[in-house]
Amino acid sequence: MIRLKKIKSLKERVQLRKCGEVFHLLSRGEDSTERDAIFSHLLTLLSDEEKEKAEYFYARGRYDDIYYLTLNVLGESPADWDFVDEHGNIDFSKRTVFPHMLYLDCLRSPFNVGSIFRSSEAFGVEQIFLRPGSADPRHPRSLKSSKGCVDAIDYSFKDLEEMDLECPVFALEVGGKDISEFIFPEKGICIIGNEESGISPGALKIADDSLGRVSIRQYGAKGSINVSSAAAIMLSAWANSSAKMRKGV
Repeated sequence: MIRLKKIKSLKERVQLRKCGEVFHLLSRGEDSTERDAIFSHLLTLLSDEEKEKAEYFYARGRYDDIYYLTLNVLGESPADWDFVDEHGNIDFSKRTVFPHMLYLDCLRSPFNVGSIFRSSEAFGVEQIFLRPGSADPRHPRSLKSSKGCVDAIDYSFKDLEEMDLECPVFALEVGGKDISEFIFPEKGICIIGNEESGISPGALKIADDSLGRVSIRQYGAKGSINVSSAAAIMLSAWANSSAKMRKGV
């Protein structure tokens, strides 16, 4: 567990983050001989109103509530409590990376592009290609929905037909093999289509001539789900498949 001396050497915002992490660990049963000292230091980083709340939680041993208090002060949510370095930047060196690539076939929504980058970071994607005309990952809305993950993954704009494809290709599309039965490649490219028109005919033919299509079974009345949601489901299944291969399962 991080020591108080180390915490004090960091920038103020990072100090607050690290104090929160200490109390998160304490709530999970870990211990620290510097608990009282770290709490006293935490109080110096809070407003009077926040101090009152923290003291109330501390007196009752509600350490996880102190953790969530620090999240609120930082303007973050539990899902954004990322691995960070001592400067408060996301530490992408913690990633497990698989030789998985995506081809975004003219996605128009910056929000969807950013969301796919976020899911790609979470599930170990190595590289993303975008068809020219796709929304720019650096668009403000892309950057917002990516939560900083645009910087984690190499990407470039390329026409699929002009790429030197040396690995299997498959498409996330309706009419394919159920995701629970699809055999994902250890290395490959998955094509994800436009929000309205889906995958272009040329790109779909490339996939059909290779590994084909993977589809997500649905049980509702609505015939489709958001493309970024579908991508996240597929990426999770692909990552789990490759993780099992690495373990020899």
